Amino acid sequence: MIAILIVGYKSKNDLKECLGSIFKSTYKKFRVFFIDNCPDGSIEFIKAKFPKVTIVPNNKNLGYAVGNNLLIKEAIKHKADYVFILNPDTIIDKDCLKYFLKQANAKTILQPLLLINRHGKNTNLINTTGGSLNFLGFSYCSDYKQDKSTVFQHDIPIASGASVFIPINILKKIGLYDENFFMYHEDVDLFWRARLNNYTIKLIPEALVWHKYSFSRNKNKFFYVERNRLLFLYKNFNLKYLLLIFPIFLLNEILMIFYSLFDGWIIQKLKSYLSAVKLLSKESKLRKNNLTKVGQSQHKLKKYIKASISFSEISNPLFYPYNLILRFYWFLISFLI
Repeated sequence: MIAILIVGYKSKNDLKECLGSIFKSTYKKFRVFFIDNCPDGSIEFIKAKFPKVTIVPNNKNLGYAVGNNLLIKEAIKHKADYVFILNPDTIIDKDCLKYFLKQANAKTILQPLLLINRHGKNTNLINTTGGSLNFLGFSYCSDYKQDKSTVFQHDIPIASGASVFIPINILKKIGLYDENFFMYHEDVDLFWRARLNNYTIKLIPEALVWHKYSFSRNKNKFFYVERNRLLFLYKNFNLKYLLLIFPIFLLNEILMIFYSLFDGWIIQKLKSYLSAVKLLSKESKLRKNNLTKVGQSQHKLKKYIKASISFSEISNPLFYPYNLILRFYWFLISFLI
């Protein structure tokens, strides 16, 4: 049984297409669970139009991590074998679940091919084939805006939390989303923990999901991304790794402070440091658990880490020389990790 999990946030206008596509699936042994982080009439709409959906009660913004965790716990109660975590602004292909089950096994997380839905039309342009991970903790969409014909089934570094198929047994082993993250980077953390515990993450290009994706930047997102990037590094990498990256990490933070100063986001950047420090005691316990019980060495995992940052939505001309510095530094230290 597949539990399809949807965390809503002002999502009422997207739910007709999202839920409609789910219930057109050729594979029928699934159950949909929904929680609303910002009541906007979504629940009333679901009850009226899609009464088979199980509503998990909530009346405030718990964050993406907590919302998904509550849904995962419900899925476990209902004895689901797999969870399919799905953003509400997505549309799935009718055979998507079928293709997942063809590849499903207890050791593998499956990433569908996320394509862009633009202006209400499904395109062949890629939103992401999974996440790319830079050695300083930055993550971004892989193969963004490439044509879907260019991809094939392969092992990927991390999956995208917008749409991912996970065996329940993996979540029972590695734990759920880190609720300290609230939102952003919680998927990076979860799937890197899966890597640390010897699980595989694979792209299934036949399993299609269209995402109403548009790249956005705002102060709130900047705060959470920057804070959670720091928490992710601290929590998931050993002392040797952190010491090796520290010189370039320090340079990066100085540059990020200047960047946020000129962008008017310096307060959010400074708050990200303060908030990360406040959470260190909680994360220290999780860090210890992560790094003492892993089945995979960080040396073996470095093949999944990229030196540079390459995302077409970020077009600052300073990225080219900075990426040269990042690649050179990673070349110097990577053999030591």
